[in-house]
Amino acid sequence: MKKWKWLLIVGTLIAGCAGCGAQKPEETGAVDIKAVDVVQPESEAENVQTESGMDAADAAAEREAEEKNDSYDDLGEKAAEGDVSDFAAQIQLVVAAKDMEGLAKLCAFPLAVEGEAVESEEDFMALGADTVFTEERCEVIKAVDLSALEETMAGVIMGDGTPNIIFKSVDGELCITGIN
Repeated sequence: MKKWKWLLIVGTLIAGCAGCGAQKPEETGAVDIKAVDVVQPESEAENVQTESGMDAADAAAEREAEEKNDSYDDLGEKAAEGDVSDFAAQIQLVVAAKDMEGLAKLCAFPLAVEGEAVESEEDFMALGADTVFTEERCEVIKAVDLSALEETMAGVIMGDGTPNIIFKSVDGELCITGIN
């Protein structure tokens, strides 16, 4: 008989709690935060809703993808005009001459050099020719077949694997964006 009493009490408690579960905000006096306009500073790092319904991080990623696509389209136009192979030939000449100043003028900053960001031309020059013009990198760039260059979303990669030099269109102009 005791088991039945406990079972009845527990069952009554469960049934009572089940009825309390899903209440609307109006019934509880709670504020629906989706309905309140909250002014928040927009930054790419925050998860802020935009008018289109995507958060700021998604919007920033979409803008970056559009910029890459624009850069890729511009690179394709430059390839059709022969600018890509001309620019690659300039890179070959500067690397063969181990001309740091000449190479710096072909770069867009910040520049990725062996995985590290180089913020300015001065910082690039401070790396020194020994760091940039390694024997292996010079040989790889010298061996690049200018007629076989292919555009990728990352840009044009001179060299198979590493070491290599990567360039692409930046603000409508071909520039080196990576030295690996």
